[in-house]
Amino acid sequence: MASNQQWQDQAACRKISVELFFPPAEQESEVAKTVCSDCLVRQPCLEFALAEGERFGIWGGLTSQERRSLAAKRRKTRLISPSAPETAPSYLG
Repeated sequence: MASNQQWQDQAACRKISVELFFPPAEQESEVAKTVCSDCLVRQPCLEFALAEGERFGIWGGLTSQERRSLAAKRRKTRLISPSAPETAPSYLG
């Protein structure tokens, strides 16, 4: 994976107001998710947020609750099958 700065330079959100990605309620995240849906660096963004434990905002097209769920699912998968490769969830395309 490229350095954090390199993928951020390619992000679809780089010239959009940051407030869009930190909505007051997760139910108001659809516009941000739409921006993320076509982003070329969606996966590195998501992985960065998971690795850094980002607790707020939309990262990689997921809300904080969705990232927590994904992290829990990955932990459970590793416990069940420690040698299983990590893959992107099917809803990331």
